[in-house]
Amino acid sequence: MAAALKSHGVPYEQVDASDGIGGNWRHGVYTTAHIVSSKRSTAFADYPMPADYPDFPSGSQMLAYLQSFARDRDLLGAITLNRKVVKSRPLPDVRWRVEFEDGETATYKGLVVCNGHHWDRCFPVYPGNFDGPMMHSKDFKQPADVAGKRVLVIGGGNSGCDMACEAARTGRSSDISLRSGYWFLPKIAFGRPLTDLPIWSLPVPLQRLILRLLVRVTIGDYRRYGLSKPS
Repeated sequence: MAAALKSHGVPYEQVDASDGIGGNWRHGVYTTAHIVSSKRSTAFADYPMPADYPDFPSGSQMLAYLQSFARDRDLLGAITLNRKVVKSRPLPDVRWRVEFEDGETATYKGLVVCNGHHWDRCFPVYPGNFDGPMMHSKDFKQPADVAGKRVLVIGGGNSGCDMACEAARTGRSSDISLRSGYWFLPKIAFGRPLTDLPIWSLPVPLQRLILRLLVRVTIGDYRRYGLSKPS
């Protein structure tokens, strides 16, 4: 967003509550994390990732890529770090009043919120008691955290699948709890990242048909793995 505003000559200010750029890749991923989409489909359209990056870059490589992008596009000078927004409200004249953690306020013609959706931990609430340790995926930092433990992962999103795989490698056992049947897709198909296959411009019904056939060939019936049939 900052690069787009700058390229169009729109004056702007950028603030970040963290002490450095990179968002979740800076402070919210574990040491062995890798992206689930390919570098080709994840990179900015006009700023490809380095040729020596693997198909699925690591968390540290993603952070380095974002930092490089900010430097090369000369964005760092307009970013104020360690500056947290605590409140914003629209004014009658269509401007926005923004309040910062230190009590200062500022007024802007427009407001763009780009805080992502990984910054706030969300825990489900269940009846009963559990005396063992509970950890949010954002607080998982290294596979050694679950070494030798029986692990139950709640949720089948990207983070949940990552946690289940890490626990299967280093833990005593790994189970995953899902509200309904999920479609789990392979990251690689026919020797290429799934996100790089030339199917995503096709009509959605045709995409789904191809993916169903792909799952049948590469994975088979999910029920063989103790999973529910996708709903």
